[in-house]
Amino acid sequence: DMPVVITVLNSYSGWALAAEGALLKDPTLASVGALIGFSGAILTKIMCDAMNRDVVEVVLGGKAAAPVVEGDVVDLGPHREIDAAGAAAALVAANSVLIVPGYGLAVAKAQYVVAELVDELRKAGKKVGFGIHPVAGRMPGQLNVLLAEAGVP
Repeated sequence: DMPVVITVLNSYSGWALAAEGALLKDPTLASVGALIGFSGAILTKIMCDAMNRDVVEVVLGGKAAAPVVEGDVVDLGPHREIDAAGAAAALVAANSVLIVPGYGLAVAKAQYVVAELVDELRKAGKKVGFGIHPVAGRMPGQLNVLLAEAGVP
């Protein structure tokens, strides 16, 4: 929820600036504040929709997870662990690869390694795509920026 709270605070700062512009009778300040306020509100809405959450729930502390009932247990199938050699073999055998980066990519500063991996896979004729959640990472768009920094198209 923290990225959403950050965008809400960003929106609030815009509305405060708009109010200040109105009080000081400065139309430029009021206009810029309204622009920041609206853009922060729009980004907050987009992020809440992406997380299937309501803005009010996020701002007021969210909702508790539903208790697990014995009948709610779902069999997700067998669990299979894979090592680095197995992952490499799976990448070689695949025609299409979807990379879903998370916060760990940012912490490990692995965007350059991912860029090299993407280059090698594309040279081998593989179709490579990315599945990036709008609020993945610590800030909205953080993973998009990291991958762009590494030259990943």
